[in-house]
Amino acid sequence: MNRTILVCLGGALALLAVAAAAEPPASTPVGDIGAGGACESIGQVVGLKAGRDGFLTVREGPGTGYAPVDRLDSERRVRLCRSEGRWVSVMYPPPGSGMRCEPDSADIRRYRGPCNFGWVHWNWIRIVAG
Repeated sequence: MNRTILVCLGGALALLAVAAAAEPPASTPVGDIGAGGACESIGQVVGLKAGRDGFLTVREGPGTGYAPVDRLDSERRVRLCRSEGRWVSVMYPPPGSGMRCEPDSADIRRYRGPCNFGWVHWNWIRIVAG
């Protein structure tokens, strides 16, 4: 009986750990976690369904109530700046420009440089560096 309880308790704790790891932090500068600078983590657009829209919508703010500002194709790499719930702010160069985006803050609302920026849903982003 005691062994069964311990096994069940251990399984429940393992599931909680997996669930916690799957959730992005709420309202946290992504690039500031462990990396020490603004927007240093790199993400990649993943999981888009073939035959559907085929793109990830970039929005003005963290939610579907904000206007779309751009679209990202699958496999596109972006800088990850700030997480708010299930949304993350991203920064990326215009296609084919070859420029590097060098933000000085994780708050992309203050960014006024040449790179594109906005918010995307975490469901379609995989962290690949940082």
